[in-house]
Amino acid sequence: DYEGWPGHFESLLLQYSVDLVLAGHVHHYERTWPVWERENVQRSYQGATAPVHITCGHGGQSLYKYLKGGKREAYNSTPPLFSAARTNDLWGHCELEFLNRTTVRHTMRVMGERGVRDEFEAVITKASGSTSRHLSAILLVGILFI
Repeated sequence: DYEGWPGHFESLLLQYSVDLVLAGHVHHYERTWPVWERENVQRSYQGATAPVHITCGHGGQSLYKYLKGGKREAYNSTPPLFSAARTNDLWGHCELEFLNRTTVRHTMRVMGERGVRDEFEAVITKASGSTSRHLSAILLVGILFI
């Protein structure tokens, strides 16, 4: 339930200057622009003051294309304002490459394709000078809904 995320965690992400949030379990792929409260969107990654969210859950199981029972389309084909890239009908995986102490490259690949389908570089600018602080500015989130 998305309603619980902003109310419980988003203020912590902003308070601790988290640059990138990686999540899974939801069976689709989506990368956002820097965003907070779903409606405050920065349509550039330069000088971002809010985290970028990447959901990479399209590696297996059925994609969330239909509601239970398979009768009605559950994935809105019109992306929300905060969405920079997304897919709900292609299986694939995501990769992170740490280029240096402050930059990480995210790529999304689709099964059966040779090239990269989506790519994004995050520059960690809000962290202090220590390597451990730089890496801790990248929050990995795994949420399991039962």
